[in-house]
Amino acid sequence: MNKLLYDTRFWYRGSRHLLFFLSMVLLFSFVLRMQHSHESYFNLLKVTLINALFFFSYAYITIFLLIPEYLLKRKVLYFMLFFALVGIALSALKLVVSETIFYASISPGAVPESGMMNLRFIVMNAKDMTFIVAVLSIAKYVKDYLFAERLRKELEEEGKQAQQKLMQSQFDPHFLFNTINNLYALSLLNPEKTKEVIHRIKLVLKYIIDESQKDSVALNDEITLIENYIQLEKLRYGKRLKVALKTDGNIDDLRIPPMVLFLLVENCFKHGSSLDAGVPWIEITVRAEGNNVLLMTENSKPKAISDFEMNSRAGHGLKSLEKRLTLLYRKEGYNLDIHSEDRLFRVKLELKKNLEINLSTYR
Repeated sequence: MNKLLYDTRFWYRGSRHLLFFLSMVLLFSFVLRMQHSHESYFNLLKVTLINALFFFSYAYITIFLLIPEYLLKRKVLYFMLFFALVGIALSALKLVVSETIFYASISPGAVPESGMMNLRFIVMNAKDMTFIVAVLSIAKYVKDYLFAERLRKELEEEGKQAQQKLMQSQFDPHFLFNTINNLYALSLLNPEKTKEVIHRIKLVLKYIIDESQKDSVALNDEITLIENYIQLEKLRYGKRLKVALKTDGNIDDLRIPPMVLFLLVENCFKHGSSLDAGVPWIEITVRAEGNNVLLMTENSKPKAISDFEMNSRAGHGLKSLEKRLTLLYRKEGYNLDIHSEDRLFRVKLELKKNLEINLSTYR
C-alpha cells in the first residue's frame, strides 16, 4: 500500500493516477445516474468519461506545468493568465467535440437555441472545470504532505541511528588507543610536540561529538577535520605513510552531511593502510564544480588482500553511507562508485547539489 501511495516509479505512479481517474469517473457517473434514472447508465458513463478527460487534462496541466513553472516561482500574473487561457481553450475544445456533453445531458433546459458555442458557455464551462483542478490539487498537496512527514520521520530515525553509530562503529576505537600510546611515547621523546597532538585530538573529538549531530556542515570544516585526523594517524605510521590531500574549485559556500568525507578517509586507513606492512599511500581529492561536489579517496591495497576481501571489509561502512545519502539526496542526487584493482582501492562520491534538506517535493 505504501508503494502505491508514495513510490515514484512509473508503474506505481501510473497505477495510482489511473485508479484515481477511474474512481472519479465512477463516482460522478453514479451521481448523474441518481439524478437521471431514466437515462441509460452506459450513456451517462460515456458522457462522464469524455468530460473527465478534459477536466483531468486541465488539472494535470495546472498541477504539473503551470504551478511549478509559474506559481512556485512567484510569477503569479503569468500563472493567472495561462491558467485562464488553458481553461478557455480546453472548454472550447470540449464543446467542439460535442454539444451534448455535460450541460445538454444534465440540464438541457439551460441550453439556448443557438447552442453552447458562445463565449458565455465557454467561460462558464471553464469555471466549472476548476472544481476538478481544485480537488486534484488538494489531493496532491495532501499526498505530498504525508510523503514529506513520512520522509521527515525516516530522516529523524536515520539521524538518531547515525549519531549512535558514529561513536560506536564509524570512529575506529583503535585510532584513539594507538594515538594515546604514541602520545605517551612522544611525551618522553619530544614534550613540546605533545601539546600540538593533544590539541588536534581535542579538535577531532569535539567535531565528532558536536558537528555530527547537525544536518549539514561546511565542507571546509570537514576538510579541517580530515587534516587533523591525518596528522594524528601519521604519528602511528611515521614517514612510511604517504598522504596527499588535494582541493580544487570554490568550496567556501558548500555544505555536505557531517562525517561523510571522514568516513571515506577513515576507511582508507582502517582497511588499507593498517593492513599494509610496506609503504602505504592515500590520495584524497575534493573538487567543487558549481553546487556539485566530488569526494574521491584512493589508497594502496596490500598484496595479500583480494578484491573480495577488500570489498567485504569496507562494504559495511559504505553501505551505511549509501543508505544515509539516499535519504538525504535521493538516488538521483548522488553517485557512489567503488573500484578495486590489483594494488589500488578507490571510492568516488559525487554529490550533485549543495545540501539543502527540502522535504516539500512537487511531483
